[in-house]
Amino acid sequence: MTNHPKIYIHAAQQVSIQQPLSEQWMKEPLRYEDSFVKAVNPPFREYIPANEVRRMGNIMKRALVTALKVLGDTGTEHPDAIITGTSIGCLDYTERFLDALTENGEQMLSPTYFMQSTHNTVSSALAIYTKTHGYNTTYSHGEMSFDLAVLDAWMQLRLGKISNALVGGHDEMVESYFKLLCKTGYVGRPGMAACGEVAMSMLMGTGKRHDSLCEMSGIVVGQYADQGQLKESMERILAENGLTPNDISAVMTGANGNSAHDRYDRQILETLFPTRAWLRYKHIFGENFTSSALGFYAAAHCLAKGSIPTFLHEEDSPCLCREARHILLLNRREEREVSLILLSRL
Repeated sequence: MTNHPKIYIHAAQQVSIQQPLSEQWMKEPLRYEDSFVKAVNPPFREYIPANEVRRMGNIMKRALVTALKVLGDTGTEHPDAIITGTSIGCLDYTERFLDALTENGEQMLSPTYFMQSTHNTVSSALAIYTKTHGYNTTYSHGEMSFDLAVLDAWMQLRLGKISNALVGGHDEMVESYFKLLCKTGYVGRPGMAACGEVAMSMLMGTGKRHDSLCEMSGIVVGQYADQGQLKESMERILAENGLTPNDISAVMTGANGNSAHDRYDRQILETLFPTRAWLRYKHIFGENFTSSALGFYAAAHCLAKGSIPTFLHEEDSPCLCREARHILLLNRREEREVSLILLSRL
C-alpha cells in the first residue's frame, strides 16, 4: 500500500460580503437584508501599486490581494502550482467588452476589457505577478469549480508531483446577470441568502507548519444515482481515516434558505448524521456559484480555533458543536453531482 503524504491547509484568506482579509466575521458577522450584496473590498493599493490597480477588474484585484496575503503569511515566493475554480469568470469585464462591441460598431475597442474577460485570466495573472512558471490551470464547472480545483491539487500533492499549491475560488456578480438569475429562481427568493461575491485563496501543501490551519483528510467528487451510493462514498472517506459518522463533529452543507434547494441536503443529514451538528455558511457569506470556497474557508478557520460560532449552526441542528475536530463539507450541483471534503483539526 502506498504511503501518501498528509495534506495541510497552511493559510486561507477571503474577500466577500464579510470583512475582507479578516476573521472578524467569526465574532461580529455583517448582516444584510438586501438580496444582492457586492463584496467588501480591502484597500487594494496597500498590496498592489496604484498604476496597476486601475487597470484591473474587481475579480482580479480581489484574487491577487487574497493570493498575495496567503503567500506573504506563509513566506512562499513561488508556489509549485496555481489552480483556480471559477464558474462565470471575469463577468464584469466580459459585459463591458460586449457592450462596447455593440455600441461602437466593433470599432475603437479597448483591449483591456478583452484581455481580462476570459475565465483563465485570474490564474494567468497570478502566475505573471508572482513569477511562477509551474502548473497552472482553471476549472469552470458551475458549483463544482472550486471543488475540482481542490481535487486537482489534492491528487498532485498526494502523488508527490508538487509540494504546495495556491488554490482559489473566485467569482463576481453584476446587476444584469443577477436579475437573470432571479428569474430562474437561483437567487432572490424570499428567505434565501443574499447573492454575493467571492474571492478565496489558500495554500495547500505537504509538511505541517506550526501555523497551519488544519489537515485535509480526504476528498471525493462524483455523480450519484441515489443516496445509497453517496452513503458508500461518505463511509469510505471516513473509514480511510479511521473514522465513523459518529466521529464527525459537524457536517457543513450549502443550505441557502430555499426549501426546494435544501431538501436534498436535509435528507442526507437526517439519514446519515442525525446526532451530529449541522452547519451552514451561505446566510453569512452569501450565495454564489463558487461559494463552496467560503464554506471551506470557514470550516478551516473553525478547526484552527477549535470551536464553531453558534450562528453557523442550523436553527434545528440536533446539537451544538462544542469542540471541532472533524468537519465534513458537502457541496452539490443539483442532486446528483456531489463533493465531499473532510477537514480535521491538527
